[in-house]
Amino acid sequence: MFEANYKLYKIFQTIADIEEIKGENKYKVEAYRSASKKVILYSGDLKSLYEAEGLAGLKRYLKVGDAIAGKIAEFLETGKVSKYEELIADFPLALTELLRVRGLGAGTVRELWKMGIEDIEGFERFLQGEGAKKLFKDPSKIYENLKFYLSQRDLLLFSEAVPIVRSFTSEYRSAIAVGSFRRGEPLVDILEFAISEEEAFRLTLSGRFEKGYLLWAGERIPIKLHIYNEQDMGEVLVYSTGPRAHVEKLLELGGIKGETEEEVYERLSLKFIHPFQRFDGSEVELALKGKLPKPVLPEDILGDLHVHTTFSDGSMEIEEAVQNAINRGYSVIGLADHSPSAGYAGGLNEERLREKFLKIQVLRDKYPYMKILFSAEVDIKPDGSLDYPEEILRNFDFVIASVHSWKEDEDLTERIISALRNPYVHIIAHPTGRVLKKRPSYRVDIEKVFRVAEEEGKALEINSNPKRVDLDAYVLTEHDYKGLVSINTDAHREWDMDFIFLGCAQASRARIGKGEGFKL
Repeated sequence: MFEANYKLYKIFQTIADIEEIKGENKYKVEAYRSASKKVILYSGDLKSLYEAEGLAGLKRYLKVGDAIAGKIAEFLETGKVSKYEELIADFPLALTELLRVRGLGAGTVRELWKMGIEDIEGFERFLQGEGAKKLFKDPSKIYENLKFYLSQRDLLLFSEAVPIVRSFTSEYRSAIAVGSFRRGEPLVDILEFAISEEEAFRLTLSGRFEKGYLLWAGERIPIKLHIYNEQDMGEVLVYSTGPRAHVEKLLELGGIKGETEEEVYERLSLKFIHPFQRFDGSEVELALKGKLPKPVLPEDILGDLHVHTTFSDGSMEIEEAVQNAINRGYSVIGLADHSPSAGYAGGLNEERLREKFLKIQVLRDKYPYMKILFSAEVDIKPDGSLDYPEEILRNFDFVIASVHSWKEDEDLTERIISALRNPYVHIIAHPTGRVLKKRPSYRVDIEKVFRVAEEEGKALEINSNPKRVDLDAYVLTEHDYKGLVSINTDAHREWDMDFIFLGCAQASRARIGKGEGFKL
């Protein structure tokens, strides 16, 4: 199960990359790029969906057109996509990886191809030669970007790990994903599973597990198995969930023994410490003193305040977004589409804002038990002002401010602080601007931003989108942030909303407890 999702994710991503490098129509490229994201994030098994509902089901649930749905059906029926097979026949596949390096657009990659460069290794050698100075203004910066990409190249985004975990645990019912995945870490280096002796033996006999690798979806996925039986399941889960610092602190208190995790902690005179909270060992000391806050769990979340709709670059109609929030048990949703400067994302002008507001008014009457908030994700301009004038800002129920464009090496600290001091701003979205496996944080004195947020009583977002997870627990604890946070998904499609738990994991690990927050 779920192997088709992963294979199609790779296939559509590759088609988009090759077409873009070849200079094909940008809308066609984006259609494949969008399809790639949709199949990897779709929460069900595509093969099962197609068997149950056919082509119509693919179009309805994935929100794709006839062409993409047809290619998915072709793969599910034949194991191949003819378009993909045609493209890779005369194209150096390794070249597409260059698009993952920040600063390399399709045009540049096309030029490199003409020079005979066909992979990352060849590009790295090129950067160290004289020819790079003719193509790049600052080859050292590009080399820095390359090194960053290579440092995260073999790690899995949480969203990439999910279909593998779902597939494995569906086939091996005793298996429980542990390690960094269970702790809700933003990037996963190796997938670990606690599994019964019987099913571990069955996996070994299957021929799909060799030398620490799971042969799955045509790839070799590094995995680690932790065998348990009924008597030691609790201790195996504690050891295998980790991290090491947490386990070592428990060992200082005595042995790790128990049929359940709850029993392990009870034997050590501790309340159960949730996997999200297991961090550097200090959580054990806090728990001993009764000072460890309760974990923030998805069921504690009342709503998602950062959701995009078809009014900008989301795929959900407004009512659909509201219904998806209701289905998740929420009592509030913030419909925060982009402002005009985000033209690439369909930013809303005043006329479109008015149209959106009228639709929200109708839905408020239809769903009186749901708090439907009229909001916007407003760009912070280079001078620190916001992308809407005051007469528009005052009409929103709340405002999310964020940075989406900046100059190379620009320090964004004062720009963000200016927004924090703006009376109409409630939340700063994805405060460090990082994109996992693509770019590090922009230049910002995050500690200074933290202190101003605390002073102003404004919230900083824990963006739960798996490509961002920004802020994460590490930066929150390093700078001892004591202010408000808003856990949101930055959802652009329905299943993005499922990743709210990634934000919960960051808040829990940073020991941020539940509070009243700001008033809307």
